[in-house]
Amino acid sequence: MNNLTVIGSIVGYLIVVNMWSAALVWRDKRHARLGRRRIRERTLYLSAFLGGFFGGVWAMRGLRHKTVESAFIWRYAAAAVAHLSIWGIAIWLAL
Repeated sequence: MNNLTVIGSIVGYLIVVNMWSAALVWRDKRHARLGRRRIRERTLYLSAFLGGFFGGVWAMRGLRHKTVESAFIWRYAAAAVAHLSIWGIAIWLAL
């Protein structure tokens, strides 16, 4: 597999996971308004850990959802940092 294929696969994955993360936040906001069963916070953390933190943060800020809950924000950020750390270690080991 050449470098362009690998980069294209990674970019495609990140696009999909960020769209999924934004959709989760949107659905959680909608369920909160309608009084329905909400999305588990650990599912939102998992989406950030898998690389969807940009889409999740974009949706949270756009929808004004979960932006005041500091405990949630810190855990979400920790999941994003863990994801980025794994990428950093993988790249460092590949060099």
